[in-house]
Amino acid sequence: MKNKCVDCGICCHETEMILSARDVDRIKNNDPKNMGIINFVKKTADGLFQLKNADGFCVFFDSTTKSCKIYEVRPQGCRFYPLIYDSDKKSCVLDQECPRPELFYPNRSSHLKTCKKIVRFLENQVLFTKL
Repeated sequence: MKNKCVDCGICCHETEMILSARDVDRIKNNDPKNMGIINFVKKTADGLFQLKNADGFCVFFDSTTKSCKIYEVRPQGCRFYPLIYDSDKKSCVLDQECPRPELFYPNRSSHLKTCKKIVRFLENQVLFTKL
């Protein structure tokens, strides 16, 4: 999907993005600054990988351009966004903070198709990659 979000950054503010081991490896292996894992990953209370924040934003958010510095290798959860899995509701929902979710998910069909992918991603990649 082409980056349709070029002037916002709300999704990068105080992110709680969960990362898979594949996400971590992809970022680590493609980061031009050779940023160590410790600089962009933290451990949650549940033992999951989570993207770090700096100054209130994702460590890869460029506040000048309001864009992602690693867009081509961004985490899978960022690729799914603004569709997120609500663990309390046990379903996928559009993040209410995103001002333009229809740019990414224009209809219910695209929403449902991606939700299945999110659930598989969580089951197969995230839940088995606890630290």
